Amino acid sequence: MECVVAEPVDCVPSPGGNEISSNPNKIIVEPLVVDHVQMTKATQMLDVSDVGSDEMDIWDELPDHGTLEEDEIPSDGMRFAKLQLAHDFYVSYAKKVGFATKIRTTTFDKITKEPVNQAIHCNRDRIRGSRVKTPTCKNPISAAGCKARIYVKFDKEKQEWLFFKVELRHAHPCSAKKAVHYREYRQLSMHAKYVIQNNDEAGIRPNKTFLSLANEAGGPSNLGFSEKNLRNYITTRLRTSNANADVREMMNYFMRMKDINPNFFYAVQLDDECRFRSAVWVDARCRASYEYYEDVVSLDSTYSTNRHGLPFASFVGINHHGKSTLLGCALLGNEEIPSYEWVFTQWLTCMGTAPQCIITNQCRSMFGAIRKALPNTRHRWCIWHIMKKFPQKLGGYRRYGELYADLRNIVFNSRMEESFERKWFEFMEEYNLHDNTWLLDLYDDRRMWVPIFFKGEFWAVMRSTQRSESMHAFYGGILHSKTSLVQFVHEYDNVLGSKEQRELEDDAVDSRGVIPCATSSPMEKQFQQEYTTSMFRDVQVEFVKKADCRASVVTEDWPVVYMKVEEKKLVHDTMICDSYVVHFDRSTQEVRCECNLFESSGVLCCHCLEVFHLFKVYKVPSCYVLPRWSKNIKRKHTYIKSSHDVSRSDVSHDAFKGLCAHFYNIAQEFVNDDDETALLHAALEETRAKLSEHRAKKRSESVAENHTSIGSQHSNVPGVVDIQAPPLVTTKGRPKSKRLGSTLEKSLNKSSRRKNKNASRVVRSNTYQDTNTGDPIARTVPEQVGSFSYQNRTGDRTDQVTGSLGHWFNRWVTG
Repeated sequence: MECVVAEPVDCVPSPGGNEISSNPNKIIVEPLVVDHVQMTKATQMLDVSDVGSDEMDIWDELPDHGTLEEDEIPSDGMRFAKLQLAHDFYVSYAKKVGFATKIRTTTFDKITKEPVNQAIHCNRDRIRGSRVKTPTCKNPISAAGCKARIYVKFDKEKQEWLFFKVELRHAHPCSAKKAVHYREYRQLSMHAKYVIQNNDEAGIRPNKTFLSLANEAGGPSNLGFSEKNLRNYITTRLRTSNANADVREMMNYFMRMKDINPNFFYAVQLDDECRFRSAVWVDARCRASYEYYEDVVSLDSTYSTNRHGLPFASFVGINHHGKSTLLGCALLGNEEIPSYEWVFTQWLTCMGTAPQCIITNQCRSMFGAIRKALPNTRHRWCIWHIMKKFPQKLGGYRRYGELYADLRNIVFNSRMEESFERKWFEFMEEYNLHDNTWLLDLYDDRRMWVPIFFKGEFWAVMRSTQRSESMHAFYGGILHSKTSLVQFVHEYDNVLGSKEQRELEDDAVDSRGVIPCATSSPMEKQFQQEYTTSMFRDVQVEFVKKADCRASVVTEDWPVVYMKVEEKKLVHDTMICDSYVVHFDRSTQEVRCECNLFESSGVLCCHCLEVFHLFKVYKVPSCYVLPRWSKNIKRKHTYIKSSHDVSRSDVSHDAFKGLCAHFYNIAQEFVNDDDETALLHAALEETRAKLSEHRAKKRSESVAENHTSIGSQHSNVPGVVDIQAPPLVTTKGRPKSKRLGSTLEKSLNKSSRRKNKNASRVVRSNTYQDTNTGDPIARTVPEQVGSFSYQNRTGDRTDQVTGSLGHWFNRWVTG
């Protein structure tokens, strides 16, 4: 756009219509005659100072140049190779003496459209009143009619820019100490950006990052930016604000991961209008680990924390240490059957084989999708979600305390399917619950959640989706309703890295040694040498419980012996005795207990161990030592490193990181001697001077016309640029909070406190204890991942010297 600006004039009209003399030595202000109305308007403009104020009479002098070199002070005739260099020079001068600048006018050539001259003023030169109301003005600047300015024009003969008029006197005080806090001079250093980006990816809160940087610099006043600037950088640079760009950047992330490792899998579903609907992605390490952990998979989709409202689902398995491991993630367009079916189909395409068992929440859409996409997979509902609904569905009954205790006993302590069904009918008859449709529906779906109907099936000790929900805890506090998709997948990177590190640490513990045996049994010694440490602890529990068991022969039909094992248990300060039937084959040494602990978890129960001890079996048959929990197997995925988006960092950040690492290695070697430290400072100053001279030479020769752009080094492939953001998803009544059950839990807790206050006879526990197996079935406390940010310890001299050198080096590198 063409802009024609008149030549600069010497006199500028004041607000009252008077003129200020252009005499550089003195400012003459004519007396003002203002009526009452004008005076009222003037007092309303608190951010605008009259040109005829006392400040104008007092301040009409040069700022302090005592700390500046002669060539750092602007003067007529100074020449520069580029207009930007001239502007930067004046801005640098302004910051050093204590005022801010503003480009007032720029004149362009009418033919070439290139700038030919420019006027750069002190930002307090305003002589007009602000049109913005004072209470709503965010950045008030007091107008002082200051005439400090420079004019730059282009010399066509020499092809250079020169100062042809310089005015250095100000009509207001200048303070270099205050200038560092001006909005115009607040900027993040390269070191600060690097730390902010790393801490943001690690989930460290912005206020903690700001405190860390402030401590490193010796206080917030030495930073040169505020906490608000730090938060704005995270919002504008590290998180995409545009919804369409957010989706496209996520697609670019998937393609980068595919380039890093071809085994990275992703699939994206678009609608007819090319809008994003759903996505599935699986890391190469996850795909390799599925070969060993495909027996049991947990899927939970109650976590919805992103700006588009897309439900997030994670496939979670159990590794050889008995801990959660990620097997894939998905963002669903909605919670209908076709959406789930597409996710399962793509995930199955990635993995190649369907899981043997899958456990989900009580979602009808997910149930229908699994029947279509995974027809041969055993499906189970999360029993914790069902039991959690009991207070809401049945809390209104008068005998709720007795009702709840009896129902739990029927669900968890039934030994046979027939006994469960018989006790259920008796329970419904006793409490007259024939009209309760919720209980009737639960009975119709009893094969989906009651433990007895999963007798003899391996579930790796999983009866709920607590594994998935504990995985979601990694995202808690980091992701929120305004989280972009790009940030979401980046946090997925972090979770993968955390899980990989945790598994490597557990493997290292197993390779280092073994924990002592709890008994003198040679069978326990056998498990100690085979199983991972965490799983061996579960085995030890059974060996300890074996001391409370007594076995006796019931009947014998050679070679099968039917044993009765009585186990004493302490439940709620009451000693009870449970009996179990164990089948033992003397010829093959095969054993089977009706508690089905081995069949469901792969750990021999204390009842079977007692039978082995009675018949003097001192070595466990190999069929009872599962490779699933072995620490002696080399698994392929342990040789694969989880993918990490290395392109997230700018090129300049990578170079900065390398220079800092080199400097710190040198600094830590020479910080113990004052003379060596002084030599290092001198060497750095000399190197900095040489680099500045080299940069000036390059600019004068105009070698670097085009600077390398900082940012993502990839380009959008055809098709990605056309993808649009998804519409806001309307979920099935999901509350606004992160988890589906959070509002319900708050309501139940409040109701429970009220009932306990009014009627102390009803006591309910938050953790449901299984009197049969002794396993808690309530939701476990999720694992937490810690992180920290580095801070210098001021008490240590080495850290003090290294910190001061590091702060100086950061300014030197970024300069």
